Amino acid sequence: MADRSQNMVRRVQASASMASAGGGQDEAENPMVNRFDNRLPRFSQSAPQQQMFQPSRAPHRVCPSCTVEEDENVIPLESDSDLGSGGTPMEDVDDDVWIEDDLGQHQNYHSDSGYSSSSPVSSPIRDPSREIPVVFTDPDVLDCPICLESLRSPIYQCENGHIACSCCCSKSNHKCPSCCLPIGFNRCRAMEKLVNSITVDCENKKYGCTEPLIYHMKAQHEQVCSHTLCFCPLSSCGFTGSYTNLYVHFRTHHSSSATPFTFNTTFNINVKRGQKYVILQEQNERVIFILNHDIQGHGRVFNVDCVGPNEFRAAFGYKLSVRCSETCFSMKSVPEVSGKWEQHTPNNNYLTIPSEILRFTIELRIKRGFQVW
Repeated sequence: MADRSQNMVRRVQASASMASAGGGQDEAENPMVNRFDNRLPRFSQSAPQQQMFQPSRAPHRVCPSCTVEEDENVIPLESDSDLGSGGTPMEDVDDDVWIEDDLGQHQNYHSDSGYSSSSPVSSPIRDPSREIPVVFTDPDVLDCPICLESLRSPIYQCENGHIACSCCCSKSNHKCPSCCLPIGFNRCRAMEKLVNSITVDCENKKYGCTEPLIYHMKAQHEQVCSHTLCFCPLSSCGFTGSYTNLYVHFRTHHSSSATPFTFNTTFNINVKRGQKYVILQEQNERVIFILNHDIQGHGRVFNVDCVGPNEFRAAFGYKLSVRCSETCFSMKSVPEVSGKWEQHTPNNNYLTIPSEILRFTIELRIKRGFQVW
């Protein structure tokens, strides 16, 4: 019995010694055990988590003409100053040309620095093979519905789709005349491209004008077109054509009806009693002028007209002098230009002398350009 008790004591002591030795080893391997009351930290007991490492990206280069970095996922936001009433984006008033220029500078910067754009901007090139004839049954669709003038960029539209030119938007205080909604903030790009892509022929094409015209430039061009239809000043002749053909026609068929002269040279003109006009033709350039004469209640009146296109306006100047005994009446002016001259009483820019004067001499000098004499 005593031996059994001693054996049990020995076993207990041996177990205690082994336990103390094992505890020291665990403490050495896990120094955090005693610090946390023999409990491992929670993160050490949980399953290990896989850590994701992402390589650092190279810093972006910033284009001097841009305000944001070159990142295809970055979308610039519009500031409040770019918004109209009700948060409507304000459209640029300038044409698209300066936008393309800025984009071109932006691309040049990228090409020089090693960056390239995925969609390069190129100026549109007109391809005659892609041109197609179009017939408008209602040409008024190309006119502003408010002022009835030809539409030209910029063209604006309201939220209901009504369009108006920029001039009408300003005059209407940016209120649509059709529905009273705000207008003048949203550009109608589709209509702008349409009116800028339509070309028409000049009315004087059959007289030699071959210049293709944008629709809204047609009326302005025809006012100064050098191929304007001109009529022979003689009422007995029905010739019509361009001014160059008219001058050749008159020189060939009616030279006896004209008084020849040369530019920058003073010459005399004889006016017979009751004669209403005198036709003059320059010898080198063959330009036709007409001296008008009439008697009115306040005296005799004189002035000079020119038969030719509207581009001749202010292209010539003349000095008209009427001498009688010791008196001289003179005037400096520009001739009135018209493609179709008709006999008329001078009613604008004319020289007047007393009707009692029966004997007088008319001196005329015509020069190119109206300058100070």
